[in-house]
Amino acid sequence: MDRGVFPVTFHNYSPWGSPAGGPWAVKDWVDLGITVGRMPGYDPEKDKKEDVLAILDACAEAGIMCFVTDRTCSMGRMFELNGDEDAYRRGLERSLKDFGDHPALFGYDAGDEPAHDKVQMAYRTYAIQREMAPHLTPFMSCAGYSPAGAAWMGLRSYRRYIDRLVEGSDPLLLFHGSYAICANEPEAIDMHFLTYKMYNDAMLRHNHLPLWTTLLCTGHYTYSCPTADELGWQINISACLGQKGLAWFNVYTHRQEENYRWPPINEFGERTHTFEWLSYHLRRLQNTFGPTLLKLDWQQAYHIGAPRWGGFPNTIDSEYVKGVRVQECDKFPLLVSEFEDADGRPYVGVLNNSREGYGQVVISWHGQPKVYKIGWQGEETPHRKYFDHNNPKNATMETGPWMAPGQMELYRIEPDAAERL
Repeated sequence: MDRGVFPVTFHNYSPWGSPAGGPWAVKDWVDLGITVGRMPGYDPEKDKKEDVLAILDACAEAGIMCFVTDRTCSMGRMFELNGDEDAYRRGLERSLKDFGDHPALFGYDAGDEPAHDKVQMAYRTYAIQREMAPHLTPFMSCAGYSPAGAAWMGLRSYRRYIDRLVEGSDPLLLFHGSYAICANEPEAIDMHFLTYKMYNDAMLRHNHLPLWTTLLCTGHYTYSCPTADELGWQINISACLGQKGLAWFNVYTHRQEENYRWPPINEFGERTHTFEWLSYHLRRLQNTFGPTLLKLDWQQAYHIGAPRWGGFPNTIDSEYVKGVRVQECDKFPLLVSEFEDADGRPYVGVLNNSREGYGQVVISWHGQPKVYKIGWQGEETPHRKYFDHNNPKNATMETGPWMAPGQMELYRIEPDAAERL
């Protein structure tokens, strides 16, 4: 992130020696757009340390980093030890001697979606990793939010689930996920945004703690296979809501005999059309506004032409944006987000928040600001000015990008003058 590389990782459930289980896999990761790899589960009692080092070496040579999934460092091991933290520390200390100084090591797997009686042990696992290896970033993805899910987890409030992690574990980031875009249910989009709203609120409560999110690239169970536009839409929802890292479920086929469908790399080790689509979108993110987003703090978001999905407002209360409308072709909902950089300069992101709408979006600005589009390689270019030709006396300045399904645009704004109270 400090080098301007937008973090992209994935969940890896493959065995050693499989297409995802050796140094040969790193080329696939790089070509797909993965910047933080993730190796198969490593058990020092039966797996070879040399195999872990081979993947780390290949990642270092390729210029990416990697999560190590050493089972003795996970929340599962803490659970096996009945919370014996001294025994857990000994296992982590052994692993740090083996791998801790490797330049490609990003962090250890701490756990995935802790629930019920595993929550506290998962948080202690994370805390001990932060204490003993402060130079590393643990991997722990929390379960996405839903009212029924919170009750199933035995939680009185999901907000407390997040706050306990922050208060007790000193996390470097918060990690969540949602596959609801591909759920094909009436309330799916609302449920998707419910998770973002829960975590974006937590981000603001905890001094803009970075957010990462897990998205879906493989159809399975009741989830449909995402289209090319749906892959981009998922990425751009995350970007527009200020997420600073992505993970994917699942790059490789999981349980070949079940109904996991069209992953980027299939059960025969072949790259599929999903690989091509996802690689395109991830490389585009990395070469446009992705690195810029790493430097920005998300402030607020609002829906235009849509319900209050996830609880985000559907009214504009902005110092910069006066109005937003769809000018041509199909009508489609929009998501607008506002950001600030370290110097307090404002940015505005606009998302075509649909899987099917095409058309021109017209953004009306307060006053006569200078508007710079964040384009290829993050270059800022003055964007074309429009004015309200239907009302020549209206001097409102407008910006009019044409937008495809799921497309996002990002602008830096130089306001002409602050409003006087």
